[in-house]
Formats: sequence, C-alpha cells, structure tokens
Amino acid sequence: MNSELPPRFAPLPVRLRPCLGESANSYIRRLARANHLKPSFLHCYLSGPPQWFAKPLLENLAMVAGRSPEALERALADANALGGTNRPRRRLPRRNPFAWRQSLAHRITQEALTGTQIRTLAKRYNIRRRDIRFALETPRLTTTVTGPLTAPVTGELADLIESMISRRLNGRQIWTELMDHHDYLVTYGSIRHYLRYARCRRAPAHQQANRPSSGRHPADVEPQL
Repeated sequence: MNSELPPRFAPLPVRLRPCLGESANSYIRRLARANHLKPSFLHCYLSGPPQWFAKPLLENLAMVAGRSPEALERALADANALGGTNRPRRRLPRRNPFAWRQSLAHRITQEALTGTQIRTLAKRYNIRRRDIRFALETPRLTTTVTGPLTAPVTGELADLIESMISRRLNGRQIWTELMDHHDYLVTYGSIRHYLRYARCRRAPAHQQANRPSSGRHPADVEPQL
C-alpha cells in the first residue's frame, strides 16, 4: 500500500504561455480565467497559509501552469519576488534602442505587465520585436527600474477603492474584487496602507461633525482684532 500523499499542485487543464515582461498577477489572472477559476482563488491557493495574499512561490506557479520554473523565471518581470531559482546573468546588447526614449520603454514595460503581447506592442509603436524584447528584459537584467510593478493607489484606482469603502468592504474583500473583476496590479499591503490613510483622513471630519455647537451663528461672532 502506497502511503505517500499526492502532490498538492497539479497542472491545470488549460495551459497558457507567459508573455515576456508580464507580471505574475497578470499571468495568474489569465491562467485562472482560462480554466474557469476565480483569480483570487488561484492566487490564494498557490500562496497557501499563512500568507494567503503574498506572492506564490515560482515552483508552485510553474507546476499548475505546466511550465518549467526556468521558463517563468525568464518571462515574468517580477520573478525575483516569487522566490525560487536565481536569475541568471546575461550579456546585454551593445546598442540601446531606447537611449533617448526612456519614457517609451517605460510605457512598453507597463503595458507588458498587464499581459499585452510583444507582437501587439511592436505593431502599436512601430518598433521591431527584438527592440521590444530589449525594453522588457533590460529593467530585469540591470539595477535600473523603469517603474513600480504595482499601480499606485491614485486616480481611478483610488476612486474605485473609495466606492468599495463606502460599501463597507474590508481589505480582503477589496483585494478579492480587484483581483477578480479588474486588471489593476495592486498588492494587499498597498490596500491596507490606503485604508489606514482613508481612516485617518476621515477621523478629523468625523470629530468636527460631532463637536458640540456654541449655539451662536458665525455671523454673530465679533471678529478679534
């Protein structure tokens, strides 16, 4: 009788190839939706207790994706944050096609993080595919970072979270809804930080509203000279 337990992770039926420069969150979203799973469920399943909302190990993601850890390590922009294998050193090309267009390289990197494919980026910006690959690989091969891998909680994302706060959703519920129904790259820690900021911002207004009135109209108060 074989007393060995079956492995916890097994390849999913539908397998997807990761896009070069894509983030782990974007890849997990695409992988989950292709297999009719909620992205938040797959993410938490790969992470496991006690850090359900942390980034999963590279080996766990590779096993359910049916890919080798080396393939994911070469493709995913934030593979270093997943743990596991170390990134190999590679020789960079002598010529940098984005030497005077750093903003363009930044835009290409940010769009690739959400899963935009290389051929789409090359056609959109009228750039050769090998130059697109250079823009996606260079930030990961050097210490120069073109931008954060997570979206700052400002603008439309902040408005979206504010609407969830008004519905009395907690941090875990907000993270789950963003993961399942939106394409923002935001960590659970960033959401908790924003909730603390929103709580502190609302506290003075709440105290001002509960402050007892003196009973006099502001116009009746004589100015102090």
